[in-house]
Amino acid sequence: MITVYIVFTFLLAVFYNLLLTKYGKLWKNIPEIEGIISSKKSTSFISILIPFRNEANSLPRLIESLNQLEVSGIELEVIFINDHSTDSSCDLLNLCKLPFSVLHLEDKKGKKAAIELGWEKSGGDIIFQTDADCVLPQQWVSSMLQSFDHPLINFVSGPVIYFEPKNFWQKIVALDFSSLIAIGAAHINWQKPLMCNGANMAYRRSLVANANIHLNKASGDDVFLLQSAFNLKQNSIRFCKNKQAIVKTEGPKSLSFFWNQRLRWASKNSDYDSRFNTVLMICIWLYNFTIVGSVLSFSKLGILVAFFLLLIKTISELNFYNNYMQFMGVKKGYFLILFGQLFHVAYMAILPIFSQLLSYKWKARVVK
Repeated sequence: MITVYIVFTFLLAVFYNLLLTKYGKLWKNIPEIEGIISSKKSTSFISILIPFRNEANSLPRLIESLNQLEVSGIELEVIFINDHSTDSSCDLLNLCKLPFSVLHLEDKKGKKAAIELGWEKSGGDIIFQTDADCVLPQQWVSSMLQSFDHPLINFVSGPVIYFEPKNFWQKIVALDFSSLIAIGAAHINWQKPLMCNGANMAYRRSLVANANIHLNKASGDDVFLLQSAFNLKQNSIRFCKNKQAIVKTEGPKSLSFFWNQRLRWASKNSDYDSRFNTVLMICIWLYNFTIVGSVLSFSKLGILVAFFLLLIKTISELNFYNNYMQFMGVKKGYFLILFGQLFHVAYMAILPIFSQLLSYKWKARVVK
């Protein structure tokens, strides 16, 4: 059994190192776009959809960033969709007296229902999506539009980063979040779509008619749209590697908020339609679970195995994540990556299991 355990550990280490090396090459091979498309060249009508629920504290900064968008020569509409807010969000939008439409969900509830209502009421050829707790860069629309320069492209995922972290906890979760965006970008370039973020994405209206966003799931509108685009037409998805397209969003301020957010994101994993990605996620979970299980064995061999796998994980991730953070304009975080390993391994070992068993609380709703 000891021999099998050691061989298994070695194979896991080889797998993880090869995977992160592959991710690094995929990220590096995404062409970085500098500058923006000339607005005079855009003939598309753009719809910006923003679902919201109880975002009165966040809406003012989003509205300010919307007002500062440079969209000269671009015809667009901005539509807010209210998902049964119980705070002053709607009053705030009404007081703004801005040229934004505000729709209200009636019978249905949830972000996906809000997006569907936005699809029904919007008229854009290209639909942009973001969240109400975001801040948009001035060149957001023009930068993302540039990725639609080829008629084959149906879906574009954009870069997202948390607001400047103010303490060590926020730095750890910001690094964790950045790793998800980076891996999602690598998979898009690999043409094996795994994840993206609804805070920054755009797609053609033609995709909507054939989209499968799994209304029975509370989360995953972004991922399921991405997968729908790929399933309809391969090589039709793209990551916008443009610094002027970076959207900033609010990160979790507490461990409870973080846990519920990750439960929500992971709850959709059972609905992935790619066997390749499913097997890949199982292998990554197995890697982290083996580290935790080895430590809990309280044996000398177990501790050595855990240390070895943790060392391989850290070395494999350093170059990949630092290259991504350099693009995002974040200082290289060697210490954060080293310390963050313990946090990441611990929650990744249990999250996939609990995400399929537990309910979670989101936007003052309990979701099962």
